[in-house]
Amino acid sequence: MGSAYAYRRDDDAYRRAQGTSAIRWTPMSLNGETYKAQHKDVFNGPVAVLTSARSFSAAEDFAVSFRMLKRGIIVGELTGGSTGQPLFLDLPGGGKARICIKRDVFPDGTEFVGKGVTPDVEVHPTVASLRSGADPVLDRAVAELRKQ
Repeated sequence: MGSAYAYRRDDDAYRRAQGTSAIRWTPMSLNGETYKAQHKDVFNGPVAVLTSARSFSAAEDFAVSFRMLKRGIIVGELTGGSTGQPLFLDLPGGGKARICIKRDVFPDGTEFVGKGVTPDVEVHPTVASLRSGADPVLDRAVAELRKQ
């Protein structure tokens, strides 16, 4: 099974001046290659990955790979929908902005940048759980793993 695919955003001012598409998505190296490293000590027990809207960048890339490998379940909330690689911009008046310049997709072409990775089991913390120090996402993940 191959890996997810990543594309680099190339903005070309010359092409923009010609009136053609200024943004091209260029495939990055190692697209679709299978991970080949072998380890003799491998944990084969049940595994859950916890996600939330704060899961983005490498954490989101990991969630995509975890889902593709069918290694376990993803529990929590929809991920943030940004694989990182931001372009930082200074705005007039002292503000700042970040724009994601990398486009990653599942091997089947499904987009998750701007959308997020949907968990297998959706669980949301509540105000009450935050106030009490409870962790309903972790609790649900443990319960799901015990079913296996």
